[in-house]
Amino acid sequence: MDEITSQLHAAAAEAPATRIDVEHLISAERRRRRHRSWVWSGIGVAAAVAAVAVVPALAAGGPPRAVTLPVLSLPTGAPSTPVPLCAGVTPQASGPLPPLQSHDTVRTRPTEAPGAGVARLTGALRDALPALLPNGVRIVPALKGCSEPQFQYKSQYREYMLDGTVRRGEESGAFLLRVTPTATDEATPDCRHAPEPDDCEVVNYPDGSAAVVSSMVAGPGQRQLRVKLLRPDGTSVLAVTNNSRFEPVGNQMRPSKTAKEPLLTVEQLAAIARAPGLTLYP
Repeated sequence: MDEITSQLHAAAAEAPATRIDVEHLISAERRRRRHRSWVWSGIGVAAAVAAVAVVPALAAGGPPRAVTLPVLSLPTGAPSTPVPLCAGVTPQASGPLPPLQSHDTVRTRPTEAPGAGVARLTGALRDALPALLPNGVRIVPALKGCSEPQFQYKSQYREYMLDGTVRRGEESGAFLLRVTPTATDEATPDCRHAPEPDDCEVVNYPDGSAAVVSSMVAGPGQRQLRVKLLRPDGTSVLAVTNNSRFEPVGNQMRPSKTAKEPLLTVEQLAAIARAPGLTLYP
């Protein structure tokens, strides 16, 4: 096994409640394997596994299929003011940091200070969630000491990430949100960049943004929903959720169902990604 594979298996051995099929993720990562690494250190097992769960795979696929999904109403009003933070701006490293990852972006990288960006993005998301989450559904942050979701800044990857769990009663699912400058090789929405190109659609929105919306089977009755939103200003927002978790079976970790369906629909997931203020070019 190569280093990435070994780290993923090590993460899965201690995986928390809601994760995806690691073997499938490793396969997708090998197909994608670009000049930057997506094994994140310092933010915990949950993020390490979820990060690779959403790595786009450059698998062969047909042309994008533009469709129109129901567009949920987004909150309106002035941009949120920065909020007090419940955790650090950057995660604490649990080991040596990887080298600074670099890739070309469609616009010059933003110059906003990470602390200001974390506070601003966190405020924007907290403002938007009450109007976008279904009744009885809440997002429980993975960060210790936080009662509400908060972004953190991954300095080695120069992006903002939020990891947590979607809950409704006893039902649950993973939740991941990532905000990053759009890479030049992903500037055009294309289903070839989705983990499962055959279960994917390209959705165009009236504001000029577009999303690659896909679904991946994790096991019987288990699905991962993924939305990669490309904003016209050069910001990409990735949102992922599922309805499964890893549990030990013998000496392996296998996914088991945690809800009848993911607690968020693709429309709701896309609406969260499109929330006003989730941009790196305010």
